Amino acid sequence: MDTSKKRTVVVKIGSSLLVNDETGKLRMDFLYHLMNDVVTMKSRGFNVVLVSSGSVALGRRFGKVPPDANLTLPQKQAAAALGQPVLMAAYQNFANEHDFRTAQILITRHDFEDRKRFVNAEDTFEELIGQGIVPIVNENDTLATKHLRVGDNDRLAAKVCHMVEADDLVILTNVGGMLDENKKIIPVIETLDESIYAMAGGSSGVGTGGMVTKLQAGEIAQASGCRTHITSGDCINPVVDALDGEREHTVIESNITPESARHLWIATSLDVRGFLEIKETSLDSLKLGRSLFSEDLQSVSGQFGRGDVVSINSGDQEVARGIVAFNHFEAQALLERRSPDIFSVLGYNTRPDIVHKNDLAFLTAPTELI
Repeated sequence: MDTSKKRTVVVKIGSSLLVNDETGKLRMDFLYHLMNDVVTMKSRGFNVVLVSSGSVALGRRFGKVPPDANLTLPQKQAAAALGQPVLMAAYQNFANEHDFRTAQILITRHDFEDRKRFVNAEDTFEELIGQGIVPIVNENDTLATKHLRVGDNDRLAAKVCHMVEADDLVILTNVGGMLDENKKIIPVIETLDESIYAMAGGSSGVGTGGMVTKLQAGEIAQASGCRTHITSGDCINPVVDALDGEREHTVIESNITPESARHLWIATSLDVRGFLEIKETSLDSLKLGRSLFSEDLQSVSGQFGRGDVVSINSGDQEVARGIVAFNHFEAQALLERRSPDIFSVLGYNTRPDIVHKNDLAFLTAPTELI
């Protein structure tokens, strides 16, 4: 995903911060402070994505079930359908005061596991963020069953971090951070081992995730090159003060960058679906950071779809791997026509690069082809 090298921050907001447990109504004071922080981050040039719980907790008061009842799956889905538009309207009302837009993205586990759907979602995020819009993400609780769910919004937020190549994941909660045996906040966690998990407590309030799920989310984010902040959301600048180090909280560090994590995943992928042979004259400029276009191609082979990993060869060596933006039929057509007019070749408009520069990972040691 191309975020123009801006710092990208994903903020996860729990139900207990958004919705008053007794009244079932939105906590407008929290939303006010949160959206002020969003404005501050945007003014600093950050890309911001919100992962928001709260639709079920908010919607259950509009349904015809007792407020303290244990909801069945259909009742939860109905509550989500009732609560989600109310939640989005509240976010947009605050955004209107600062002249920016929000957008709703509802997602399921399949959107992360199916490569084509992953790439489609990734492109949607990129387009929204590029327009200065703040995506607000939630699991599709209205339709998802237990077999389709990511599980909880802490881990959902971490998976979104991978999708948008985030630098920071801020998990807002009702505690100040991860506590040690003496009930003091652990400021920095380098390695998430069994001793750290052993100190984690259970869930509380109307949310579904306790400290264990936040650590698990931190572990997912860590592998994507993203640092995680576990911090209190019940304060004036819940996000910005955590990012600036102005408030004591827990940071789970990552020793890699989002870009290097993505390139490592591409370069070491074992699921190579096809092969692109490029001109030797194109190799140097591609290494300098240019995307791969049809005019760079010598041949296309294999059967691959949009979003698959392909091997990129020059001469008799595999020099790189990349995530391809077209299927093998389309790539072959672009090779044969070599036209800058994508519509005339494929019948639809899209960006012309076969492999975007951000999806191109050069191998440290080129491999001889057999």
